[in-house]
Amino acid sequence: MAVAIVNSEPSAASLLKTRLAAGWVPVPTDTREGPKILGYAACTISSEITG
Repeated sequence: MAVAIVNSEPSAASLLKTRLAAGWVPVPTDTREGPKILGYAACTISSEITG
C-alpha cells in the first residue's frame, strides 16, 4: 500500500487538468433529456453536449 502525504488538497481544477492531460475524457450520462456531461467536468465540454 502506498501513502501520499501532502500539505494541502489539490483543487478540482487542478485534478481535472491533470486527468485531461493524461488523456481522460468525460463520458456522457444518459438522462431523460438525452446524454449530458455532469459535474465539474462539464465546464470542459461544449454547451450542445452539456445542455
